[in-house]
Amino acid sequence: MGSLIEYFKKETAKSVLEKAIDHAIKVQESVEKLDKGVKILIQKKDIDKAHNILHQVDLLEGDADTIRRDILSLISKGELNPSVRTDLSHLIKRLDDVANCSTGVARRINTIPIMFWEQSSSKSIDLIIQMMDKTVECSKYLDKIVSDLLGKRQNIREFAEKINKLEHEVDILNIELRRSLQETPYDVNSFSIFVVGNTIDIIEAISDAIEAVADYIMLLLSSTSV
Repeated sequence: MGSLIEYFKKETAKSVLEKAIDHAIKVQESVEKLDKGVKILIQKKDIDKAHNILHQVDLLEGDADTIRRDILSLISKGELNPSVRTDLSHLIKRLDDVANCSTGVARRINTIPIMFWEQSSSKSIDLIIQMMDKTVECSKYLDKIVSDLLGKRQNIREFAEKINKLEHEVDILNIELRRSLQETPYDVNSFSIFVVGNTIDIIEAISDAIEAVADYIMLLLSSTSV
């Protein structure tokens, strides 16, 4: 696995590195755009504006998919060691999982009736906002850890620890949110409640996916001396 680190040091890897960084940036942008749309929806109850912003998450995920396919095309044509190709493919796939989760939340939260948010307690709304804030912060370290992996690799462990800490904080907030939601009487369709639970699961999964990227990068780092 360490051969991937050596590959990053080569001049021939420049185009792949640039696209990998672009991919990480698009993924981070999708999380930030999701955060903006969610807050406008559940705090300001501005459905049209929120839906427009959440649709942009879909577009950013599409951009990330295009970059991912470009990277996979580049590495399929290059004369790479099979293990390098596999490791890079796994890294890109894990990054793509983050954008997929963001899109999953954006699509589902758009279908939840506004009355659910109107009936939700201020505590529940605040806990969702906190989850999103922590998730956005986590995504910023995602961009940093990928850039560092493709660069000097000086702060990877520090960034990974930050990501792990933030992911755990999102987990704790998720538990508090579920307690709060169950304390609130709702007069909405049972399927809507199911969609809400599913949406919250995927919000939590965003930071899980970011942690998976960090863990994989740490695995790559520990398998070689840099």
